[in-house]
Amino acid sequence: MPLRDCPPIVVGDWLVDAGDGELVRLERRSLLVRRAVSTRHEPQLMAANVDVVLVTWALDSQVSSGRLRDMIALARDSGARPVLVLSKVDVVTTVDDLLHDLDGILEGVEVVATSVETGQGLDRLREITAGRTIVLLGSSGAGKSTLTNLLLGTETQETGEVGRGGEGRHTTSHRELLPLPGGGAVIDSPGIRAATMWGEGEGESEDEGGEHQYPELDALAEQCRFSDCTHRDTTGCALERAVAEGVVSATQRDQYLTIIEEKAGLKEERSAAARKVDRARNRRRRP
Repeated sequence: MPLRDCPPIVVGDWLVDAGDGELVRLERRSLLVRRAVSTRHEPQLMAANVDVVLVTWALDSQVSSGRLRDMIALARDSGARPVLVLSKVDVVTTVDDLLHDLDGILEGVEVVATSVETGQGLDRLREITAGRTIVLLGSSGAGKSTLTNLLLGTETQETGEVGRGGEGRHTTSHRELLPLPGGGAVIDSPGIRAATMWGEGEGESEDEGGEHQYPELDALAEQCRFSDCTHRDTTGCALERAVAEGVVSATQRDQYLTIIEEKAGLKEERSAAARKVDRARNRRRRP
């Protein structure tokens, strides 16, 4: 059955029969999208209509705050609720120090420490996911397929051992929507090494700053004295004032500015790519 007036379909999309032998895609309420690894100028659609993104990290490997920041930002940018799931918590003595170090990137993000061996955190995970559409996001070896099987109550997804060097091995090679026993659905996805934002959520303007990730800092930025404020040692900067007064941490401010600068860089890359295409078209049109 053909699709009518329909952009690329991604797992999680809803399609309806238009009644004339054609399918129509319903409007998305959320869209998880990152910059494609193979190119700097194309988006990779990962999942649609997701309610919760479970950003998963296994504690038997060194935690990278930068990669966690990127995955959480990706989840926020999608319009879904990010939840950080720390798997294999039984291999460490405490996570308090880790959470303290990550405090700047976890604003408003619930953290669930889980262990398949002891059952810690699994009941809370089931509460969060009940009746919702969720996707697990993380590197290979983070335990996404194992957690998916626990939520499904069956060994649906293949799991694998972690390599000697701590690197994960891909056991999920595609994204698939699987119904949960208590309602809702789960999307297990292949492990990712890069979670760079594409820079535009569906319906989002290129000129918007850190919206979805840090809406409260967007609101503060609008109070700056100058509309082109760089928020770095600038007179009349509302963000600088908020940091000085302890309303916002310096780490939050820095994460926010990193997102702003990444989006600006991506916008310039897309503009440069568009200019290159236009020049090529003009050359072909010349007699």
